[in-house]
Amino acid sequence: MNIHQFNMQFNPEEDRIIFRLNTVNGEEFRFFLTRRFVKVLWPVLLQLLSNDLKRREPVKAHVVKEVLEFEREEVVSKANFKQQYVEQAKTFPLGEDIILLFRIQVKQAPGGDILCLHPSKGKGIEFMVNNTFLHPFCKLLQDAVIKAQWELDYLFAQNRPVEKAQPSPKVLH
Repeated sequence: MNIHQFNMQFNPEEDRIIFRLNTVNGEEFRFFLTRRFVKVLWPVLLQLLSNDLKRREPVKAHVVKEVLEFEREEVVSKANFKQQYVEQAKTFPLGEDIILLFRIQVKQAPGGDILCLHPSKGKGIEFMVNNTFLHPFCKLLQDAVIKAQWELDYLFAQNRPVEKAQPSPKVLH
């Protein structure tokens, strides 16, 4: 599957994130992500990023966190987050209804990892992931979670380098 575009939007009525993905062949897949699902998904995404880096640059395995942060900044700066999601799906292989994701699995393949996202019953989606997909995906997910006010900041902070604190203004009493 060749991914063309994906986006995430918070749906306050459902209290879920809608993840939409379309392919170069005009297929569109639509999924709901719940707060619980995101809590399970996030560590998997971090592991996939680490696996991808170690596969591409094994000599940097000892500084994974630092390299991933540098890489994230580079990949995200090149991603086009302003381009509107293209609404030109020709087919909906899993149907037009939004599917509630429930299960996550990672499969090993010779060229990398395959991320498998499935509902509790029925078909889901499986696709090869790499840093050029994962970094923008993580950014969109973080942005959607912040908008949802799910209070998962602690989850995202676990793999984020400590940001330099701005000096607080001095207040005299």
